[in-house]
Amino acid sequence: MKKIQPSMAPDEKQNNRQLAAQIKKGSTKAFNQLFELYSQRLYSFGKSMLKNHEDAEGIVQEVFFRIWKKKDELDAKKDFHSLLFSITYNLIIDKFRQRVKEREFEQNLLIQAQQNYMNPLSELEYNELETKVEKAVNELPERRKKIYRLRRDKGLSHKEIAERLSITTKTVENQMNLALKHIREQLGNDALAVTLFIFLFL
Repeated sequence: MKKIQPSMAPDEKQNNRQLAAQIKKGSTKAFNQLFELYSQRLYSFGKSMLKNHEDAEGIVQEVFFRIWKKKDELDAKKDFHSLLFSITYNLIIDKFRQRVKEREFEQNLLIQAQQNYMNPLSELEYNELETKVEKAVNELPERRKKIYRLRRDKGLSHKEIAERLSITTKTVENQMNLALKHIREQLGNDALAVTLFIFLFL
C-alpha cells in the first residue's frame, strides 16, 4: 500500500518546526494549534483508507496522544509534517491487521458453533445469554440500536434498513459492525458465550 502525504508550503514547514520546539517544552497552546492545523487532514487521510468514521476519529486521537506522550523526544529540525502522517499511516496499517485477526477469530468461532450445534442448550443458559446481549444492546447509541434491532428482530437486509432510515448501506454496515463489536466486548472472554451469540443472534 502506497503512503500518500499532502504537500506542504515552506511557511508551513517553518511553522511546524516552531510548534514542535514549543511542544517539546510542554506548551499546550502549541499542541492545540497543531491539533487545529492537522486533525481534519489526518481524519480525512484515515477515513479515505479505512472507510469508517469511528476508526478514523480514533486514529486521530491516538496520533496526538502519542505526540504529546513523546514530546520530549521531538526533533524540531526534522519534518514534523512527515512525522504526523507516518504515525497515522502506521496506525492505519495496524487497524487493517486487527480487522483481519477479528475476521479470522469470528470464522473460527462459527466453525466451532457449527461443529457443536447438536449440543443441547438449557433454557437457563439461553436466558442468561439473551439478558447479557439485551443489556449490551440497550447501551448502544439510539441510531445504532435501531439498526441492530431492524437487522436482528425484523430480519431486514442492510439495503432495506438503509432505505427505511434514508441512510447509505455503508453506514448501516459500519453501525452494525460497531454494535456487534460492543456486544462481543460486553460478553467478555467467555468463548462459549461469544460463540452462542454469533450462532443465535446474528
